[in-house]
Amino acid sequence: MVTDRPLAPLFEADRLALIGASDRNHYAATIFKNLQALGFDNSRIVPINPGRPEVFGLKAYPSLLEVPGEVPLAVIAVNNKTVVSVVDEAGKKGVKAGVIFADGFAEGGEAGKQLQEQLTDAARKAGMKLLGPNCMGFVSMRAKLGVWGGELPKNLRPGNIGCIFQSSGMMNLLINAGTKRGFGFHVCASGGNEIVLNSADYLAYEAECPEIAVIATYMEAAPKEPHRFAEALDRAVANGKAVLVLRAGRTERAKRNVIAHTGQLAGSAAVWDAFFEQHGAVLVNDLDDLIDTTALFAGAKMRPDKHDRGVGLITISGGDCTLLCDIADQEGISIPELSAETQQVMVQSLDKPTLLGNPLDVEDLQRINPAAFDHCLEKFFEEPKIDMFGVRLNLPNTLTPASEKLYQKISDLSVANDKRVFVLTRATEPPADVWCERLNNLGLTFTGDYRKSLRAMSRLRKNERDRATGRFIAATRSGAAPKRPQLGGEVSSYDATEKLLQAYGIPLAPAVMAQSVQEALRAAEKLSYPCVLKVASVDIPHKTEFGALRLGLANGVAVQKAYDEMLANVREKKPAAKIEGVLVQKQIKGVECLLGIARDDQLGPTLVMGLGGVFVEILADVSIRIPPISAAEARRALESLKGAKVFAGVRGAPPADIDALAETAARLSWLAYDLHDKISEFDLNPVVVLPKGKGAFAVDALLVMRFGPD
Repeated sequence: MVTDRPLAPLFEADRLALIGASDRNHYAATIFKNLQALGFDNSRIVPINPGRPEVFGLKAYPSLLEVPGEVPLAVIAVNNKTVVSVVDEAGKKGVKAGVIFADGFAEGGEAGKQLQEQLTDAARKAGMKLLGPNCMGFVSMRAKLGVWGGELPKNLRPGNIGCIFQSSGMMNLLINAGTKRGFGFHVCASGGNEIVLNSADYLAYEAECPEIAVIATYMEAAPKEPHRFAEALDRAVANGKAVLVLRAGRTERAKRNVIAHTGQLAGSAAVWDAFFEQHGAVLVNDLDDLIDTTALFAGAKMRPDKHDRGVGLITISGGDCTLLCDIADQEGISIPELSAETQQVMVQSLDKPTLLGNPLDVEDLQRINPAAFDHCLEKFFEEPKIDMFGVRLNLPNTLTPASEKLYQKISDLSVANDKRVFVLTRATEPPADVWCERLNNLGLTFTGDYRKSLRAMSRLRKNERDRATGRFIAATRSGAAPKRPQLGGEVSSYDATEKLLQAYGIPLAPAVMAQSVQEALRAAEKLSYPCVLKVASVDIPHKTEFGALRLGLANGVAVQKAYDEMLANVREKKPAAKIEGVLVQKQIKGVECLLGIARDDQLGPTLVMGLGGVFVEILADVSIRIPPISAAEARRALESLKGAKVFAGVRGAPPADIDALAETAARLSWLAYDLHDKISEFDLNPVVVLPKGKGAFAVDALLVMRFGPD
């Protein structure tokens, strides 16, 4: 096998060795049946069993080394005590890829961890692309490889869905449930403990598969190589694929189970959510949600679209229309009013002057007046304000001439008007099996109940809108990184911090450093009252607890008193503190926000944006992004805050300069990106946002480095 695709020996193997082959070996016997069911050539299967000359009716060999010819893939169905020697042997044979099903490794305690280290060393020494251990394997429909430890559904078919799961049991459910609904799969991989290959490798492979339109993933352990995973995710999105992520391991108890399950770490839920969303992935809530969203995206044929138009909904119940209006609003789906011409046709056809029109209740019109019903459908599909439809009409238990004619007409109208159609149900009531295949053949997608369907539609529309506006294009900047000043020890001085912010164009509130009360008085006069005084010292990062901050100083008398009192407080409470000076700062008023850099153990620096005061202290109203980001992405994050309406002006206040705040956040993200490993935390709190056009200024800044002086 000659190929430039790194995982071709695994997912495209044209010959394999089944090690541990025996009728009594559950994995080996099941995998052989799956290979036969998918049509893999029996003559290309090589059973390995030292005790039998023949297995499954095929010639068996006592070891890999005695097999003639090239063997690209080793399917290793032996217990964990044997796998290391088998991998060693595979390396000597020149096997390029392998799958290990056995468990009892890092998820099984200290002895298992040691065994996993031995296996990892053996696999790397052998140069094998290894999937597993502690998994059920993979399915590759193009290569007819059913290397899966459970029985695959009999009607499994090829299609446009890829899967990457960190749970074999959950992937087994998706394959079985999806097959019943007519899903078609291309490559599905369950990586187990991911000792050699990991989710970044599988995603990179599936990102380049032209057959795949949607990649469904289940992640509980954080991606082992975040930067490679991000590159693969970016590539998948650039190639027009949708990547759906069901992310588990959010609670502390769940994180403990992730370690028990795979021996890996879950990571911070909020940070990883930001990571996935920024790179164009679509987050879902649970398995049902993943299945329904996969169905919709697989049938949608992803297309970038700003979606200036809305969604049309058709049903046969007035009560359903009311419920649909509520759900659509809750899920962020726009249900536009119909144009006057379309509305008139609906009113006349249904003889109902008070008809809402969208959602459209066609009642029993199909039976009473088929011609009027057809006219309604045709006009509804032609409505210029609508670009997508959700349809809930009758789906009888068997295909009838009338029902086939109805859905054929809907399919024809969908094609003629280039508007996608999704078939809904009002609750969890799956259609008869015959309908899934029939609807798929007509290019119509069954998506499930109202709530899940409209939620999935909303995600599709948002993702397509983001693609159309270029959201997922990587942030760039003009020129090289700014030359930054020499930074001090763990806590940076005011002088070093100020110079660093200036280098990145991040504005600070006007201020002067004073070394005496006379200098402070002159500075206050220059800046104008009211002003603020604060003691600058790396030994006093939090000034309030040391009495080293005074606000709202209205005149020289107040400045002199504050100056003397603050220095006395510091000398009393922290006599060894090294004082840089007393900072005199102009007091400015506006919307108080916070911008900060925090550190994630796996992803490194993260950018935190929020509103000040009660919003962050009690409501934890913050938005997180992974640096670097553009000003447009920063604004998107700020507008997602629960309290974002404050930027528009409340209680008579003028609109705030959110553009200036977004630009400041973007510049701070580049600072975080450039410093990366050196920065522990950086708080700009507060950042005061002035009225529109007047800017945003950092009032206080605390920079903590990780490794001492820069």
